[in-house]
Amino acid sequence: MIEQRTDKQKVYWEKERRRRSPDHPAIAAFARPKIEYIVKLICIRKEQKILDVGCGNGFFTYYFSEICDPVGLDFSRRMLSINPSEKLVQGTANSLPFSDESFDVVFCSNLLHHARDPRDMVEEMKRVSRGYVILSEPNRNNPLMALFSAIIAEERGALKFSLRYMEDLAKTCGLDVIDSCSMGSIVPNKTPPSMLKLFCLVDWRMPLGFYNLVVAQKQEMTD
Repeated sequence: MIEQRTDKQKVYWEKERRRRSPDHPAIAAFARPKIEYIVKLICIRKEQKILDVGCGNGFFTYYFSEICDPVGLDFSRRMLSINPSEKLVQGTANSLPFSDESFDVVFCSNLLHHARDPRDMVEEMKRVSRGYVILSEPNRNNPLMALFSAIIAEERGALKFSLRYMEDLAKTCGLDVIDSCSMGSIVPNKTPPSMLKLFCLVDWRMPLGFYNLVVAQKQEMTD
């Protein structure tokens, strides 16, 4: 069952589909507010290493490079081929090809809802992190996100990703949640450029925001 699910997801992500490049204005408007939210909670310095798990074509890796030293990981060769970042690794999130505590921060966006058991992935992220694990997923409480997830078979896992579910997931894996929120109104590949300024006006923290974010740290840091 797990292998079948993984095979279907790989076919889904290897498909030739039109995707905006990371420097597109809509991508900047999508990614930058979330990174700004993160850096208000934790100190990220230029020399620090961050692992972007499920980096895809670089929506976050591209902007993390402005503030730190990112490494992007994805299991899709095609997605990595269109990621402009310098440091990229092909691999799977439930068996990260890195030694323990290799990164200061491990970040994961829009990946966990594709997994049969996301706990395995979060445990791996915790293992390779020296300090922080940050999770970002579609908000199932947003009506548009819920509808999209219900229609697209490969996205249906998102239907359980409420903010509470993500907080509990982090805690179950032995992480301490620093802060969490729902935020955003911009969908990176779909928001029309002509409407971008309007959507930016309502791109803030709100219960029905399009995405949930959980910023957590390893318990050893608080012992």
